[in-house]
Amino acid sequence: MKEKPYVVFTINDGGKEESYNVDLEQLRTIVKNASIKDETLNLNLSFNGEILPLKFKKSQLLELIKKTDLKKQIVPKSISNYLVDLTRLLSQKQSTPIKGRDDEIEKVWFYISQKRRNNVFLVGGTDVGKTAIAMEIARQISTNECPKEFYDTRVMMLRPELILKIKNEFALKIVMNKIMEFLVKNKNKVILYMDKAIYMKMDEYFVMMFYAFITKYNIPIITTSSEEVFEEHFFQENIFSKYVNEVYIEEPELEELQPMLQSKIVALQKEYGIKISDEMIKFGIFTSSLSESVSLNPGNVLNIFGKSFLEAKRKGKDYVDKKSVLSCYNSYLKLYSKITLEDKKIIAYHETGHYVAQIMSEHMEDVKIAFVSILPMMDFLGVNSTYRILGKNLNYTKEYMIDWIAVFLAGRVAEKQITDKFSTGASSDLEMANMLAEQMVMKYGLLSDAKDQNRCYVTGENISKSYLISEKKKQELDSEVKKILEEAYKKAEKIIAENKYLLDSIANWLVDEEILTGEQLEIICQICNEEKQGQIAENKEKE
Repeated sequence: MKEKPYVVFTINDGGKEESYNVDLEQLRTIVKNASIKDETLNLNLSFNGEILPLKFKKSQLLELIKKTDLKKQIVPKSISNYLVDLTRLLSQKQSTPIKGRDDEIEKVWFYISQKRRNNVFLVGGTDVGKTAIAMEIARQISTNECPKEFYDTRVMMLRPELILKIKNEFALKIVMNKIMEFLVKNKNKVILYMDKAIYMKMDEYFVMMFYAFITKYNIPIITTSSEEVFEEHFFQENIFSKYVNEVYIEEPELEELQPMLQSKIVALQKEYGIKISDEMIKFGIFTSSLSESVSLNPGNVLNIFGKSFLEAKRKGKDYVDKKSVLSCYNSYLKLYSKITLEDKKIIAYHETGHYVAQIMSEHMEDVKIAFVSILPMMDFLGVNSTYRILGKNLNYTKEYMIDWIAVFLAGRVAEKQITDKFSTGASSDLEMANMLAEQMVMKYGLLSDAKDQNRCYVTGENISKSYLISEKKKQELDSEVKKILEEAYKKAEKIIAENKYLLDSIANWLVDEEILTGEQLEIICQICNEEKQGQIAENKEKE
């Protein structure tokens, strides 16, 4: 005879702790029969022949019931290697909620709540956080933070990589049949999760099973995919396309990364016994684009922090410092070590020119500087890393676009201050400046000729409508592009000339520090402004 499941209550009575076992079903019935409005329940439960009055919050009792339920393994042992109860697993360890993905998580709950077509493909790049969202769904169920209809649900993770290692086809068929039988039997109590949706197409058993789950049994499914795989194998595939829902997981904005990674960074501090300051966390996030993946995806940035903590530990440091973070970019540092001091100075002036033009712009208030670096990255000798304030500017005027072009041209203007000549280092800047100027003329109608201000000479794919453009019109349009570039260049020259002291100061700091964050640059700007104002006041006194 099976022992009835029970909930353990530990009660402190005058400093003495007593544990009592309460029948799980008895407690479940009491909570179920309680009024919806009741937040606190008065319980008179029988313990070993005596009646003990207790008062609990309903949420506490639901949590106790959930914890007791999750102790039970419901997956048959014969398939437990291939089907993992994620909800049960997460309930047994301390886990923290993820941050910054509330909208995406809400969409997942919406889709899997549907009676039909209750599946969701989390689509995005590597390390963007697709798996973390699926894990968060399981975590929320384990703590009753999920929608009420999922309180008694469990997330089951299918492990196709292990299933496909079964070489005997008959043994494989038996395992697949048992998995399918279990999931269909418990279809109202499970959500199926599988990392990498492409596994659905790698074996005929998987194709048939998932097609049945999606079209016949309506078992809630969460899976992940890259954009390329989703577009090719599911979105355009007739068998699946009309049955699937997708949620695109985008790369987060710079300012979203720190709260998103905070709990992971705290865990790294505990693991290595090393501290890290908020300033260094920002430095690590801002400079993560120097890594070979050039990605702000949470997984890539977290990998940078993991290496930084390891390096600090290896060097016997108590804190993660700048050198610990920069050690993650060895391939670029090797190249940097071979650059002469004179060339470093030229790069510093070039990058500072971009920065000064940016902060002195009259119209680009939605753009912020994350950091400026003279360390090589990919094909660039230096970097101005920027990010936009979401919602700050939704439409771009002609003046905004000219300021933007001026920022691209300001690098070579500043570089010329110390070399008195141009170099090929501005090739990508020129490409971007010309592209923006051409778009202003050809696509947006932001040109001086009134008769062409309502014309668009490119298709939606930015392909030139050559049938509309005569040789004479080409010359006219090219003349407009030249006017825009000349105006932007003169603006860049004016900004650099008027801020020569600031340009020199930041460039010298860059040569010494190699990387300056946005906050550090603002401090330098403030100091330079105070010095400039002091000099003006001193000159007035002399007069």
